[in-house]
Amino acid sequence: MFRTRQQLIDTLARIEDVPVAGSISLVSVGRSRCEPTEPFRPGFLGSLQRRDEILELLRGLDERSQRLLLLWFTLDRPPAEVASALGISRVHCYRLRNKALDEMLEASEGRRETARAS
Repeated sequence: MFRTRQQLIDTLARIEDVPVAGSISLVSVGRSRCEPTEPFRPGFLGSLQRRDEILELLRGLDERSQRLLLLWFTLDRPPAEVASALGISRVHCYRLRNKALDEMLEASEGRRETARAS
């Protein structure tokens, strides 16, 4: 599903933006916009799939990498604050971020290849 670092980053930044099931904003109202196969607003199911995928990819990382990415992208903390929270230098923080994103891309690619083979 994810082919670039930027796609991962964009999804991490919006991980908490999924509407609550009780919200009327996720349901399409009116016949002209509502398809019987997808009664939700356009893109809703795709956003849930991206969220599930990113959470699964995060679970494949070690705890420090998970925390780093969530602090950096989801909570939008500055690099100096992330580094301080993890007890590492800013330079090492950047290295770990890039390594974690690359690991997630590799895992995503592996999932795509497995899905194609099935």
